[in-house]
Amino acid sequence: MKHIGILVPSFPIASETFVITEINALVATGHKVTVITFEKTKLVTALDINVNVVTIDKPSIISISNFTTKLPTLFKALNYSNKFKSISTPSLLAYGNEIARLINKFNINHLHCHFMHGPLAYGIIGAKIAGITVSSIGHGHDVYVNKADLEQKVALCDFSVAVCKDMADQFKEYSKNSIKLLHCGISLEQFRFSPRSLNESVKLLFIGRLVEKKGLQFLLPALKQLPNEFNITLDVVGDGPMLNDLIYMAEKLGIRDQIKFLGKKSPDWIAQNTIEYSALIAPFCIANNGDRDTGPVVLKEAMACGVPVLTTSLMGANEIVTNQVGYKCLPGSISDITKMIYKFYLLTPHQRFEMGQNAKKLVAKQFNATHQAKKLSQWVQAL
Repeated sequence: MKHIGILVPSFPIASETFVITEINALVATGHKVTVITFEKTKLVTALDINVNVVTIDKPSIISISNFTTKLPTLFKALNYSNKFKSISTPSLLAYGNEIARLINKFNINHLHCHFMHGPLAYGIIGAKIAGITVSSIGHGHDVYVNKADLEQKVALCDFSVAVCKDMADQFKEYSKNSIKLLHCGISLEQFRFSPRSLNESVKLLFIGRLVEKKGLQFLLPALKQLPNEFNITLDVVGDGPMLNDLIYMAEKLGIRDQIKFLGKKSPDWIAQNTIEYSALIAPFCIANNGDRDTGPVVLKEAMACGVPVLTTSLMGANEIVTNQVGYKCLPGSISDITKMIYKFYLLTPHQRFEMGQNAKKLVAKQFNATHQAKKLSQWVQAL
């Protein structure tokens, strides 16, 4: 089977566990995998021990001069580099050559690039110089905010992966024949826990970066509108630039005693503790700069633990959440979020439990990382 290189801007990143999940699943499928990154962090992860992580060096004068002596390769690289407008040709050639050097050094047969912003352009040039196939996968910010040269990138890849249908439809405007739809999978082995008891009270859990697109600025006022006797609580897991604003908002609304800000937690903590909650709530919205969540992994992780999910009808959430596993409402609507929580509160503990069991079955059937990796493997092997 082909040796796959996974190109990522930085590795590993706490909020990008889906990359590690995919890598481990590809290894289990039978592929050798090498991670190529511009920045290697010190975060400890459950990455398969057989995966090598290599860093792209800053191009040296010697490496650039060696490259310029290979005129046929240089002309080919120049031709592709000139298609990009957002990154200079010298930069593309220099870093592309370094990526090609790593591809050749480790005998990589295919390059799969996560995220579609700047590093993808370098990856494409590197793959073209090395003479191997290349694919890409979009996620969110890289497609809807930092989207320079997106059309050219999609067109130059052998295939591009979208994580939800709306994204796939957009990509097909650039390249009709090379677009694949593949939802990010999760590790069922990691998220194997299940609720142990039925709870009368409603304890909500939010997990994610505290940024505008997560929608907490709508959730807190929605909680305020619910009757006090409901005694609904919310635990917020994560941190980010909106933390102080959200704490202040909770205090001004008079609901600070209902909300706990727990800070960042590890994937293992999330896997083991999500089952203590009645539901995961994820009030996603579109940020003012266009940023949005596209195929939220956090929904699938909660569902895998047998926990219902309350979210909004935005992008990939529509393809993940049905009325049998949770509820959806309009994004950015305080009143709609209030109505959704109210509707969930009226369910009996047994009904909530059954909803969670349905969620667990749905994830196992449709979003198993092993199944998703086999699809990706088939696409790579077929090139």
